[in-house]
Amino acid sequence: MLVSQLEVRNVSKTFGSVVALRDVSLTAKAGEVHAVIGENGAGKSTLMNIICGNHSVSSGEIRVDGKAVRFGSPMEAQHMGIAIAPQEILLAPALSVAENVMLGRQRATGGVVSWKATRAEAIRHLQALDPDIDPDARAGDVTVAQQQLVQIARATATGARLLIFDEPTAALTLKESARLFDFIKRFRSEGGLILYISHRLGEILELSDRITVLRDGRFVTELDPAKTSKDEMIQAMAGREVADLDLRHQIPAKISDEIVLKVEGLSRRDEFDNISFDLKRGEILAIGGLIGSGRSEMARCLFGDKPRDAGRVEVFGKVENFSAPADAIRAGLVYLPEERKHDGIFPQLSVAENIAMPNLGAFANWTGISWLKVVGAAEEYIRSIPIKVNSPHQLISNLSGGNQQKAILSRWLMSHCRILILDEPTRGIDVNAKREIQKLLRELAQGGLSVVYISSELQEIIDVSDRVVLMHEGKVRGIVPTEGATQESLLAVAMS
Repeated sequence: MLVSQLEVRNVSKTFGSVVALRDVSLTAKAGEVHAVIGENGAGKSTLMNIICGNHSVSSGEIRVDGKAVRFGSPMEAQHMGIAIAPQEILLAPALSVAENVMLGRQRATGGVVSWKATRAEAIRHLQALDPDIDPDARAGDVTVAQQQLVQIARATATGARLLIFDEPTAALTLKESARLFDFIKRFRSEGGLILYISHRLGEILELSDRITVLRDGRFVTELDPAKTSKDEMIQAMAGREVADLDLRHQIPAKISDEIVLKVEGLSRRDEFDNISFDLKRGEILAIGGLIGSGRSEMARCLFGDKPRDAGRVEVFGKVENFSAPADAIRAGLVYLPEERKHDGIFPQLSVAENIAMPNLGAFANWTGISWLKVVGAAEEYIRSIPIKVNSPHQLISNLSGGNQQKAILSRWLMSHCRILILDEPTRGIDVNAKREIQKLLRELAQGGLSVVYISSELQEIIDVSDRVVLMHEGKVRGIVPTEGATQESLLAVAMS
């Protein structure tokens, strides 16, 4: 179904006593990419979930082609030509890629599903995004980036003419992002309408025709990408000027000569080979390179989550071969995973429970766990980090991405870790939350914590780290100081 115009009129949404949206309005038309930006908690995802039928409005209305609509489910929105590719991976991991793309839309003849026709249709949608994805692979076995593209293919397979993309490139390589951008431009040229959410402001400027800015659940302004800048976008989102922070100079390193982590010849078949580096006390050492370069696999190996095939690892001068993450945690080495929502948080537990989870034994007595002490200890981190919550009893799944990440970080600080490995710690986090986390890490390192900081964003590496290990295709291409480095110089080393 062709959607020629979407109107959001004075929409508000409350969840209990929490007001997520207040009197928000916007208009989007066929043949354009309309970006919606704002800090974490600004109401972007809530608005998109209303438009695609996941949430109902508390007041106001949604109009499609001049007609007021109120969707009771995502299926009703799909019948009106609206579909979403969400930020979170929501696939059936045991089913094939093709089955996930066509889930609920299998091709049938005479009441019997034609798997051949279903698979052919799935391949058509996949090839429009990435012809390298195996349609017969289990969805749970393909890379996170490919899973994200499968979700986008599933949205396009509905035949929707209004597509909602929520942080679609967060897990994608440069090559995959370029293919997605080509698809978006084709879809727009064919009269499709795209609502696009991203914290990557360069993408917004490149792709969008109009930009709506939300702040604290309210409409702030509409910007013309041809006439605005990243600084103006940040100021509109934050409601104040946000100065660029040269964190390495504002919070100078206090690096000792003590080597706390020494890696020699670490290898794992088909993932990474002959990785060697050392980490000093008080240092932030970045691991840079494109997604798929073996960085995350190497980090999981150090954490004991994956076995290594070869190599030697010393932690505080002691040779270690962790057989499980619990061994690494006991040694003072911890890991914050790339997939925060799936691997980092306990979504049905409170913020306090999430922070205290690995440390519950410290709050136990002969009667059991003292939850009063758990909450009290968690509140200290909520105040000092700080974490924006209504209450320590609030579900962590209701926090913004930046505050969830701060809660996970608090978890390991409560465990008195001495080596902290962070994998894409600012993915899906707005610019201000990103700077808050980076500033906190510089302060912690100044106090003696050692940090391994994995990121595919080279400017982020330059802003926060002291040295960078550059990886490409599973190998170390160089180890260089970040003082005086540029994105171009780091990319040249990584691709050498």
